[in-house]
Amino acid sequence: MQDVIEKPIVTPVNGIADMSQAIDDVITSAKRRIVIFDRDLLEGGYNTAQRFNRLKVFLVGNRQNRLDIALHKSDHLERDCVRMMNLLRQFPYAIRIHRTLPEAQRVSDGFVVADGLHYFHRFHLDHPRGKRALHDEAGGTLLQRRFDDIWIYSEPTAASTVLGL
Repeated sequence: MQDVIEKPIVTPVNGIADMSQAIDDVITSAKRRIVIFDRDLLEGGYNTAQRFNRLKVFLVGNRQNRLDIALHKSDHLERDCVRMMNLLRQFPYAIRIHRTLPEAQRVSDGFVVADGLHYFHRFHLDHPRGKRALHDEAGGTLLQRRFDDIWIYSEPTAASTVLGL
């Protein structure tokens, strides 16, 4: 049986609500790996119950599924994103969160990529404009490689447990 190659579906994204929906679409399309690069996860609905549930469904779907997140700043995540931190506590084997080092701090666009095939690409972190693409292997692979390069210039942050005295 042959795999059906689907034609890429690319649509523009304008505004916070549209951006959040585009991210949800990408997450829902994921089968194995999701990578997220963002400034701080402040925008895009990362602390909503809906996003928590979508990511949890993805992580529960297969023990081999992975979520990698690279951020310029992690303080908002650690302080205010309770649901994302709960995911990290529930799935410490499947989630890695890194903070960029100075060498990568100038990267100014953001993106979410699922399986190197589906993605939301935010053209600049200061504006909620970009594009959503499903079944776009060429574009998805390019963003996946960019993420891998950013990952090299980052370090672990956001521990899965809170230590106290």
